[in-house]
Amino acid sequence: MQTKLNLRKVLALGATLAMLATSALASSTSSWPVYGGNANHNSVVSGAPTSSPTVAEINLLNANSGWDGVDTVPVMETVDGVTYAYVLYDGHAAGSHLAKFNCGTAISNTGSSGDAIYAAAKEWDVQLGSASGFQLSTPVLYGGKVYVATNGGEVYAVDTSNGAKSLVVSVSTGQINTPLTIYDDYLYFGTWVGNGTIEGATAPGRYYQVALNDTDNVQSVSSIAKGFYWAGAVVSGSYIYFGGDGGYLYYRPVGSGFGTTSDTDIQSTSLNLATDTDGASDVGNIRSTVMLDGGKLYFTSQGKYLWCCTIGSSGAPAISWKASLGGTSTSTPTKVGDRIYVGYYSGFSAGGVQCVGASGSHTVATVASGFPVQSSILVQGAGTGTDYLYFNTNSGSGAGYCYSYNGSAGASVWSTRGDTYALGGMACDNGYLVFGNDKNHLYVVK
Repeated sequence: MQTKLNLRKVLALGATLAMLATSALASSTSSWPVYGGNANHNSVVSGAPTSSPTVAEINLLNANSGWDGVDTVPVMETVDGVTYAYVLYDGHAAGSHLAKFNCGTAISNTGSSGDAIYAAAKEWDVQLGSASGFQLSTPVLYGGKVYVATNGGEVYAVDTSNGAKSLVVSVSTGQINTPLTIYDDYLYFGTWVGNGTIEGATAPGRYYQVALNDTDNVQSVSSIAKGFYWAGAVVSGSYIYFGGDGGYLYYRPVGSGFGTTSDTDIQSTSLNLATDTDGASDVGNIRSTVMLDGGKLYFTSQGKYLWCCTIGSSGAPAISWKASLGGTSTSTPTKVGDRIYVGYYSGFSAGGVQCVGASGSHTVATVASGFPVQSSILVQGAGTGTDYLYFNTNSGSGAGYCYSYNGSAGASVWSTRGDTYALGGMACDNGYLVFGNDKNHLYVVK
């Protein structure tokens, strides 16, 4: 992955952001506004197809070239019955792009060429930056704008109606590799520096809090090792929680107390899962977003673990339990009832989906296997009868899948055609599923 360390000053967006709504994470029309579809990042869905679906395949700009293309999860909204998907992608020679598509129009043009569906379904497609490369930060919908980050360290606000963009902030330390989240008019994201450490010669990545009603108000905290990769944040009470490389779980106050006086002060509000009594020395990096359910924090780590942490009265997290998985995991857990679903992988050829019991002995059962799954699992069901699981695979023949699981066995329901590496995962709104892959093929499934 590419990392850029270009020094920049923080830039203000201006007074136009002062009118943003303050009551919700996204506007009232948004149905999949953020990574995981909701403020808790628990990817439970309804209305997704449970039998052979219709599939439209869109060719984005410069399709069929390069390793990188769509490597994030789209965000979606339904307005007046019309469902739209907003997709961040690398257009290669065209630079980084954010595009808006009408999902219904895409489906109605199924059977046409990918270029023809692009032309028919596209509402707008705006260039964010001229540099190409992996775009790894899932956007967030909020107040009629899509907030989106580039691999060059910029965050833009893009008007959903016309694609007009404004620079919100630009940061100098590392590449923005985490999903963007917004809570109480504060924007959060993290950066990653491959060889940085808190006490070394090279500074590591940082987690940022930007006040959207005053974008000069930027606070940040240092990571202890390298930084933050795919590690989106979640809020519980007055604290925000996010994982990082080296196996650290961080927690900070939301608002004026987010920043630290000294970078090393972050050590007092971090939980080291490698050295904690209930931890594991081989925890690995935390490269999943933290999911919140029932007052508990759930996430995975690259040491092949699923973790559950409780939150104390002071806001400090503590390890409740952990479960060993069948492989490395960057998958944000999804919980329904007593079932927790996660993806796992080993390289680009092996892995699958597992179900972990949320109570008792936390039994691990394999739902699907034979392909690497780095994405989160979308789940339709209550965790008591048959659940339907939606995910994509990050292999040379990667595809989108639906599996059923009845508590004892998993079964394939449908899949899209074998194509290429599909890293980021699916979004779901109004019965549509949307995901992309490294060839800049965008799939709309209904």
